[in-house]
Amino acid sequence: MEPPDPGHKSGGGVNNRKGPVETKLHTAVCAGKVSLEAAQKAIVTDWTTALSALGLD
Repeated sequence: MEPPDPGHKSGGGVNNRKGPVETKLHTAVCAGKVSLEAAQKAIVTDWTTALSALGLD
């Protein structure tokens, strides 16, 4: 379990906003929709746009 993001308020939803993006990328890689290399490059380049860059949003 990851520590909460700085400034997170209890009951305020997901603690790590990057977590759901990582989960969707993981699922897409395992399903063969994108390559691991493409997912890694997209998340390193800008995790906030990784899903849209790969057509997964």
